[in-house]
Amino acid sequence: METTNTLTVKCPRLGCPSTLLRPHAAQLVSRPLIMLPEFGQTFERGPSMEAPETKNKEEWFWRVAQVMDFENIGVSHTATDGSKYLSCADCDIAPLGIQTSGDSVELLIANSRISYSK
Repeated sequence: METTNTLTVKCPRLGCPSTLLRPHAAQLVSRPLIMLPEFGQTFERGPSMEAPETKNKEEWFWRVAQVMDFENIGVSHTATDGSKYLSCADCDIAPLGIQTSGDSVELLIANSRISYSK
C-alpha cells in the first residue's frame, strides 16, 4: 500500500507562505543512503555550483515523478558532484531535497525539512 501526503506540504521557513505540494501529490519512500547538505542554506544561482562538503543523512522523503508535480519548487544547477538540490522557489531556503540522476530520476523532499498545514 502506497502512503501519500494527506496534508499540504509547506516551506519550513517562518513567514514564507509557499506551498510545495498539495495533498496526495507525493508518495512516502525510504532512501537510507541519501546524504543532503546542511539545511538552511541559500544557494547561489549560476551555471555551476560547488558541491557542499558537509552533508547529513536523511532517510524519509516525499517522492514525485516530475518537477511539475510540485506547486512551487526551485531546482539548482548541477553541482560538481552531479546532484541537483531542491529549494523553496519563494525564499530559496535549501536544500529541501534532491533530484536524483541516473536511469531512475526521482525528486525527493526530506520529511524532516518541511512543514505541513491542513
